[in-house]
Amino acid sequence: MPTSEALRFGARLVGRLTLTGSVFLLAACVGLGDGADAPREVQVTADAVTITGPRGFCVDPTSTRNEGDTGFVLLGNCAAISGRARAPQPDIPAVLTAAVGARSDGGGSLSANLGELETFFRSEAGRGLLSRSNDPASVTILETRIAGDMVLLHARDTSAGAVAGVAQDYWRAYMDLGPRLATLSVLALADQDVSDADALLTLTTFADAVQRANSGTSAVANAAELPQGATQAGAGLFRGGLFQRIFR
Repeated sequence: MPTSEALRFGARLVGRLTLTGSVFLLAACVGLGDGADAPREVQVTADAVTITGPRGFCVDPTSTRNEGDTGFVLLGNCAAISGRARAPQPDIPAVLTAAVGARSDGGGSLSANLGELETFFRSEAGRGLLSRSNDPASVTILETRIAGDMVLLHARDTSAGAVAGVAQDYWRAYMDLGPRLATLSVLALADQDVSDADALLTLTTFADAVQRANSGTSAVANAAELPQGATQAGAGLFRGGLFQRIFR
């Protein structure tokens, strides 16, 4: 079983998107900007972990939460957040989230428990942790992958408490980020046509950007082939790096 700290971190973050997701999506997708440029990156936690996304995604400052040992960031369409029609826009209609937390003293790394974490998510307890309503029956695990030093998860959550405005399916990456644990998510907008291949490519591009921003290097080499049907922009990412995350 994965480290208890990793699971506690996931449990603490599980309710955050559910409770505030509608506000986040309003800011990131409808646009609360005043015409100023939206930030491309933000630093969270006491040791200044940098969160940044692929081209076209900007940080929603109203959604950022920074509590010293934990941080939460939502990134959406730069044009929508800034209110500037000429600002860059992402290739797919989606929002991205990043959650960062601290390990307890002596807490093990995720990279040392990748197989156990992948197995755990397929268990009843793991699906309960992923569920927004804590009901394992609401979560279907569509796919899991170990890619380099991270676990990738494709799941569907049909909970009644699902976030308004996003699809039930999502892709997530669970990873170590220096001494911290992190989870990155791609949440496609509801009623929008986003292929699994493009969602996965966006996730790995996101993970690569975060890793490079914090270490200057990519975490995974030859972790996966470019999925069939994925856009070619960022294809080199699959030759460069992938990651992991802990959040729902």
